Amino acid sequence: MTTLLVLGFPYSTSANAAAEDIVLQEPELAGAPDAVAVVTRDDGRGVRITTNHTLGTPGRRFFWHLLLTALVLLPEAGTYAEAELGNLSQRLAALGLDAPFQDRLREMLGPDTSALFLLVTEPVPAGTLTSLGRFGGRLLAASLVPDVQSRLVRALHETDGISLEQKDQPANE
Repeated sequence: MTTLLVLGFPYSTSANAAAEDIVLQEPELAGAPDAVAVVTRDDGRGVRITTNHTLGTPGRRFFWHLLLTALVLLPEAGTYAEAELGNLSQRLAALGLDAPFQDRLREMLGPDTSALFLLVTEPVPAGTLTSLGRFGGRLLAASLVPDVQSRLVRALHETDGISLEQKDQPANE
């Protein structure tokens, strides 16, 4: 089972510092370099996303892009109607990211804040949560369903009004 841990900070630089500390000092906590992502909000509407990848190895190449698009970027973009965002929220809930989790995450990512995202593939020991507590901030956790990446692709396609079957068919002129 994969668990998504999110540690939110009231300062835009805190999540980067916590991520560096985890990757360098406690690599067993992250499991792999690509199990860590950071989202930073400036004091306006700017969002910066930082991920780690080891070149030449399979991993979560598109996972963070998909997840953070669904959780952070789309709701903030203002291009979707309330009903469409509600449908996306329901699809994300089916992946293990229930509506209260989504709401708390968006509250945490207000202007001039940051959040550390950490994927843990083993059961989360109590020591891990205690270890993360040293960074301060607010902790959120969600247990993700198996095969979450392909389900995220489907959820985003359905939100965009394009079924996967339609996308694969050639366009008629």
